Amino acid sequence: MTSDRHDQAQLTLGKQALAFLLAFVVLVARRPDAVLHPQFWAEDGRIFYADAYNFGGWSSFFHSYAGYLHAVPRFGAALALLVPLSLAPLVMNVIALAIQAIPVNLLLSFRSSAWGSLRFRAALAGMYLVLPNCWELSAIISNSQWVLALCAFLVLVARPTEMRVWRLLDVSILLFCGLSGPFCIVLLPVAVIIALKRKERARILYAGLLGACCLVQGWELMGTGISNRSHYILGASPALFVRILAGQVYLGALLGSNGLAAGQGLSIFLACVAVGGTALIALCFVVSGLEMRLFLFLAVVLLFVSLISPATWPPPGVTAWQQMSAGAGIRYWFFPNLAFAWSILSCDRSIKPALRVASFCLSVLMLGGILRDFQHVPFIDLNFRQYAQRFESSPIGTKVTIPLNPPSWEMDLVKHRRTP
Repeated sequence: MTSDRHDQAQLTLGKQALAFLLAFVVLVARRPDAVLHPQFWAEDGRIFYADAYNFGGWSSFFHSYAGYLHAVPRFGAALALLVPLSLAPLVMNVIALAIQAIPVNLLLSFRSSAWGSLRFRAALAGMYLVLPNCWELSAIISNSQWVLALCAFLVLVARPTEMRVWRLLDVSILLFCGLSGPFCIVLLPVAVIIALKRKERARILYAGLLGACCLVQGWELMGTGISNRSHYILGASPALFVRILAGQVYLGALLGSNGLAAGQGLSIFLACVAVGGTALIALCFVVSGLEMRLFLFLAVVLLFVSLISPATWPPPGVTAWQQMSAGAGIRYWFFPNLAFAWSILSCDRSIKPALRVASFCLSVLMLGGILRDFQHVPFIDLNFRQYAQRFESSPIGTKVTIPLNPPSWEMDLVKHRRTP
């Protein structure tokens, strides 16, 4: 307990609050339209807000979508019902941005000291905030499950503490993560490994909590979940895998969003990138501690699971892997991109000069990608506020269809009560 207090003094509550605020500001700077001109994105409006409005916030809370429960966007949509429709996207976007800022506080916490010095953890947090090739996670509450999975991982590998505030935060993160998408299934092995290795009461509790969430999500998936998921031609091949790994994962982290994996050219170059990037991660795995090794393991597992069963809707004549190689499903590269970026930072601490030189060169290259990909393209202005005002002034029983981003998505609402 004394050690906890001593480490906590290194970063006070006020400094943690400041870190959260700075992280939030950086995230808003990457997509300012999420706050200045908020609009729904895809499932944020069409599924989660529409269900909350049409069926009731709490009634829709346990509705599954794409085979899983989604507690966080359902909860966000329920809160958004408390404000006029014109402000509902802002509420959900702010929640998504707040969730995005949490990993920064977890990394800077004394409980993450096993990752390295505070300076190194600040570098990891900074890299997370400015990571290229991740626009699908920016202020989109439907995709907050990916960030929650990172939060849950950081909780699982963090030092245990008797402080009730941290325990409450741990349990809340694990529960929200476990009931928002399938990530509890891939996080459970990590929790079990930590529990077996460190044999601490909290570790066993957290593994059991994730196990219970796996049962709930597994029940949903085995019910109507599998039949409700999209069915398509996967189109898997070794050549496409190499192109995706090199173009979307390694070069995506270095250069930002790109179309290098699409098409047929640059095969030899992309193969060399795939081999070199994998070798760097393998070296990082060998020289790193348990926390980084487990993170790299998790990133690899998520990469393969994402490629085996992606939720994509390719157009006729195009396979899922072809669509993903061209840049669709950016969220699927979040963990692999971050694992590669963190591996580069980790190699800078190596005692081997060759690794430090490689880390420096790749970091300089990544700086260009960060600047190029820092600010995300704003959503197309579909005049959401005008549609919201029309809906709010319409009589009871009126059905209004509101266009959403991306184009071709719509949200149907049936007016059944006066809006606030």
